[in-house]
Amino acid sequence: MEGVTDPKMLEGRAFYKLGEFTYDRRKGIIAVGLLFIIGLASLSLIGPDWANGWGEEDVESLNATRLLGEAFASEDDDDGQYRSFYILVNHPTYDDEDEEWQNAVLDATAKISERDDIVIEHSWDTGPKDRPSRVASDEEGNWALTVVKIEGDSKSAKETYGEIYEDIEIAGDFELWRTEGIAVEYTFDKRIQDDLIKAEIIAGPISLLILLVVFGTLVAAVLPIKIGVLTVAGAMGVTIWLSNVTDVTQYAINIISLIGIGVSIDYSLFLVNRYREELGRGHDVRTSVAMTVATSGKAVFYSGITVAIGLMGMLFFVNTSLPSLGIGGTLAVSIAMLYSVVFLPALLAVLGHKVNNGSLGSFGMKVEDGEDGIWGKIATSVMSHPWKVLVPTLIILLGAGLPFFSAELSISSTTALPPEDEGRIGVEKISDIWPDSSSNDALIVFDLDGGDPLSEENLRALHQWMSQQNSDDMIVASYGIAMPEPGMTIEEVLWFWHGEANNQTLQSREYLSERFVSGDVTFIVHAMEGSEVEAESRKHVEEMRENIHSVLEDMTGGENSQVLIGGFAAYSADNLQAISDALPYAIVFIFGATMILIFIQVRSVIIPVKAVVMNILSISASFGMMVVIFQWGYGADLLNFTPQPIDSGNPIILFCIVFGLSMDYEVLMLSRIHEEWERTGDNTLAVANGLQRTGRLITGAAAIMVVVFSAFGLSSVIILKQIGFGLALAILLDATVVRALVVPASMRLMGKWNWWTPDWLGG
Repeated sequence: MEGVTDPKMLEGRAFYKLGEFTYDRRKGIIAVGLLFIIGLASLSLIGPDWANGWGEEDVESLNATRLLGEAFASEDDDDGQYRSFYILVNHPTYDDEDEEWQNAVLDATAKISERDDIVIEHSWDTGPKDRPSRVASDEEGNWALTVVKIEGDSKSAKETYGEIYEDIEIAGDFELWRTEGIAVEYTFDKRIQDDLIKAEIIAGPISLLILLVVFGTLVAAVLPIKIGVLTVAGAMGVTIWLSNVTDVTQYAINIISLIGIGVSIDYSLFLVNRYREELGRGHDVRTSVAMTVATSGKAVFYSGITVAIGLMGMLFFVNTSLPSLGIGGTLAVSIAMLYSVVFLPALLAVLGHKVNNGSLGSFGMKVEDGEDGIWGKIATSVMSHPWKVLVPTLIILLGAGLPFFSAELSISSTTALPPEDEGRIGVEKISDIWPDSSSNDALIVFDLDGGDPLSEENLRALHQWMSQQNSDDMIVASYGIAMPEPGMTIEEVLWFWHGEANNQTLQSREYLSERFVSGDVTFIVHAMEGSEVEAESRKHVEEMRENIHSVLEDMTGGENSQVLIGGFAAYSADNLQAISDALPYAIVFIFGATMILIFIQVRSVIIPVKAVVMNILSISASFGMMVVIFQWGYGADLLNFTPQPIDSGNPIILFCIVFGLSMDYEVLMLSRIHEEWERTGDNTLAVANGLQRTGRLITGAAAIMVVVFSAFGLSSVIILKQIGFGLALAILLDATVVRALVVPASMRLMGKWNWWTPDWLGG
């Protein structure tokens, strides 16, 4: 006969009383809960205003960009009112001064040119100073850029671009790419939005099917889906509102869908199952609701806090986009926990025995499997030979994590888009055709604090630096006042700026002066070999930063003179440094808070430490496999991406989410094991019974999580692919290998020490 917990053991406890309170006020709780979630969801009507950057704080690369923007912004410059993109055009024979070319481009832009909020700058209308940056020729023919400026801020400009981009088409033998600027930003937003819808369309029906199998009744299976919808709607509304008052990236919405759907379904699954168990034991509805909240509700409460702790770890990573993701995820988990512990029991109280309506007969699993069920047998078998199971399992898990030691990290660029994406192709072509516009560049900004950048002493110092860099294989080309033309000697440079010159030289001098000098500020552009996401680019920038200050020492300027290095690779370096600086604090917070929480729940010193170690195993294995697939490229053709470094934020995102979710299962399982330990006092029996009574549910919950995460792994944006794959694999390992093998083996070896607490902690 199955042992059960007597309600009298729990009657005086807080969560039991909460269950009784929920039953007694069930209709009022449902009404308030619906009104509250409708209010939160309605905030989404404001519309999002997603942050475009990865972090707008005090880092060198961003300071360099800001300094340059302030120095070269003229009083009558109206670019601040516009957001722009490029139309890149190619033809094998015609160039932009031919009538055929101009007519084709004018026809392509005819519809958008009629709008009052758009300004178009064609290459053939560009003055001689700017023309070299708009036209070029190579073996593929002639190229030219048309700049399209859209009036408004980033949010409104992207809305406008969404309305017009399909109107830009070119006929004949011409090729056209809409790229750079607002076009790429819109592409990322659109793909993420479409991927989100696709993931939900895939995950929703499969999740419902799994719930039908787990519960065997239609009413019980639908309840977790309802809670998931309410959770996501409310969290999205709050996050969209937050995006209008602070910096929040669009990826926060994906985190909400990832976490909100999975966690709310998980929590609801455990509560609905426990409620049906209690009804099956002959308890009345009020007692069943109270017992459900006192057992599964309490476990969900602690689990929710545990997951939230993991997600709040992202808040430590300032100067990155991670805090906004942590906020979105924490909101989703908090709402899921609140509605699972309070709102769902109220629904169950109203439904009563109707929760078992819509039976699917033999299609679903039984509510109770008995003590000799499959999970109980697995646990008993493992505990009979703990060392034989534990050692090889640990070797496999640790081996799977080894590739992460070879990981290369970088912020994702346009290479995160699919290889065939128009915006990405356009960016890559512009980088190849106009190296000084390359996305893989180092932007070195000198602020001489009153000094003259064109003085002889300053030109000599800059020329020496540029000559040294040009001899490096990493540098493709250099642009700046100290090298008006490639290969010039310092004497030629000084003559160019200060000697007598003909009209052509004077025009070049004026052009370069306007482009590279603004008062006491000048800059150098180094176009680098390879992709901006490669580790070599970042390391070269870091080496530049170590040496560039010696150049400043040889220059004349005020005492507040400074030199800053910006560009994509530089920001990637700053981002990694910001992550490195915050990582120890985040780990201490997550580990420490989680272990304290588990100790409070199970009153054991050993189990919290063991739980942390178990989770690290599944996380490290998923990290290693992520490197194998996304960095080394195994599966690139199948998943349609370009092998590249792991996005620098993704290991942190995965760690915080997976640690929380792994602890989620650990807490739910330990809660039942601890309940059995209190009832029987037998460690081996408690582990077997606890695993048996949670095995079916955790398997179903994990299956839903894997489905949801795998659906996001099908995203067209590699950042989401990495997150989806990493989460799916980590949860799969945690819910199978770790829970079925490592946990029972380790708990069998520890025996009664699992539940040891020193006297001074209440043992």
